[in-house]
Amino acid sequence: MKKLYFISLFVISGVAYSQEIKYSDLATITERGEFTSYVGSDGGVYKIGDKIRIGVPSSNKTFAFIFEGDGFLVPITPLTAISSGQETEIKKIFVGGSKRTGYTVTMRTKGFTGLSNYTIQFENALSTGEIKGSGMTSDVALAELKKAKDKLDLGLISQDQYDQIKADLVKYIK
Repeated sequence: MKKLYFISLFVISGVAYSQEIKYSDLATITERGEFTSYVGSDGGVYKIGDKIRIGVPSSNKTFAFIFEGDGFLVPITPLTAISSGQETEIKKIFVGGSKRTGYTVTMRTKGFTGLSNYTIQFENALSTGEIKGSGMTSDVALAELKKAKDKLDLGLISQDQYDQIKADLVKYIK
């Protein structure tokens, strides 16, 4: 009986923490919550424990959508340009907002020194280049498809391989 209890507890806890949310889901969800992975508007999959690279500030010297601090011990301030190029590890993925304002994905990541955390308004930071996405842009996907076509024309890959590459890339091309 104890074994059955622990197995069922393990299965239930695994289901409760294996949530994924997609960018397309944000228009239809009705409540906030925490998730273990997020599929962004760029098609990239971002999971707890993954690293993301900080890009360049969208404003002059500070980031508009990345903040440092927790509000308790360290005040919340915009991240400065000196942090450009750093990698930061995702600790939490959560959806906030309301029906009236809409829902957005925010990520909490480890700060560079390890003493503070970063809070990233994900889609805004992605669209302005404040973070580098792991997905593909339309231009990059198109360039990859052209390379694959050249390889097909040169006889370096088969038609089946080309068709598979095309099927993978076409979702990124707009």
